[in-house]
Amino acid sequence: MAKHRRRMAGTKEEVVLRLLRGEDMETVSRESGFALHELKKWLDQYKCAGREALKSHPGIAANLELEQARQLIAKQALELELRKKVKALVLCHD
Repeated sequence: MAKHRRRMAGTKEEVVLRLLRGEDMETVSRESGFALHELKKWLDQYKCAGREALKSHPGIAANLELEQARQLIAKQALELELRKKVKALVLCHD
């Protein structure tokens, strides 16, 4: 039954937001099916690092975003280098 209640309770973030709104931790624990120690841990994690800390694999999204940014920078650097070479070739032929 506890697993069913957990699925119905929604995400960890929803539970933490209830606590941040001032709802009683014991009531939230009972209604969500999550243990008090889990709620306390999630609340502390959320206060320290926000919603990223509540993810099953924290950091994966940030790492993906960082890798995408690196790829974009590399692409733009290559395009800039090519433009410089084209400009140099055009100036040499004028």
